[in-house]
Amino acid sequence: MSDILKAIRLTNGNGMEVTLLNYGARIASIQFNGQEMLVTYDDINGFLDDDLYLGATCGRVCNRISDGRFCVDGKSYQLAQNNGGNCLHGGIDNFSYRYWTVEEDSVTEQSVTMTLHSADGDQGFPGDLRVTVTYRLTGDNQLHIDFNGQSDQATPINLTNHAYFNLGATSGQSLQLQLMSSMRLNRNDKEMPDGSFHNISGTDYNFRELTLVGQRQQQTQDPELLAMGGFDHCFILDNSPFNEAKARLVAKQQGIEMRLYTDQSAIQFYTGKYLDGQFQSYEGLCLEAQNYTDAVNQPHFPNSILRPGQTYQHTTVYEFRTL
Repeated sequence: MSDILKAIRLTNGNGMEVTLLNYGARIASIQFNGQEMLVTYDDINGFLDDDLYLGATCGRVCNRISDGRFCVDGKSYQLAQNNGGNCLHGGIDNFSYRYWTVEEDSVTEQSVTMTLHSADGDQGFPGDLRVTVTYRLTGDNQLHIDFNGQSDQATPINLTNHAYFNLGATSGQSLQLQLMSSMRLNRNDKEMPDGSFHNISGTDYNFRELTLVGQRQQQTQDPELLAMGGFDHCFILDNSPFNEAKARLVAKQQGIEMRLYTDQSAIQFYTGKYLDGQFQSYEGLCLEAQNYTDAVNQPHFPNSILRPGQTYQHTTVYEFRTL
């Protein structure tokens, strides 16, 4: 592994181009229909100081772990508390800030695989973990992300991509969203799941029909949304076939639609309040396909423990279309 920033560009026959970085196994750029689809830096070196997780692969456990603590097989583990009292995206030196190894024999015009070794005890997690992320751009304008991992000890794992989408618009607030979800996780006063579920029918969390994000956010009277200044919630996805989109984003003025397909059980929908520096709040939004937040501490949530001999494997696809 070399601590040298590398950019890998994938292209297809339609003029679509995806730029990936070995730093954080990131998506630095998605060019579609002559427009940039992501909130991104003008210079790829900007990612080296990024603390917003732009396009990053987050792990060993993305999202938050309550109090930075969990227990596996009767043994307790303490992680960094880098988000208030909680552990965010795996800790202070998480996968987003690592140089991944580009598997040179995997590099083609349309695909690349990157690998990372996370040693036993890394950031407080048990197990010698080896993970791979494969990006593949297809001829029908789909960007596939395949996550894979194996460990020699039982360990929690939950990987996601943290791209901020704007589909060529100046703000994520101008996008329309459809999210195939009927429930979300309830949050306690520490902004963590309390273990219960909230039926979102008839509420401002219901995006089952295409809904203008900014209008919903600005007109809400929901106390939690007002206090948070927008959305940053874990939505439970419908248990539908993979080839049925779990989310759609539409930029009407730009004439672009993105569809998200995933075999994950949830999406963290975040409207980007804390974008700062050269970026503006709400300039883009995240649809982070993943397991339920804090699943390692909630026995009735979907399993997040990877055991020896098992393989962690999940796929997310971003598909781009013109309207």
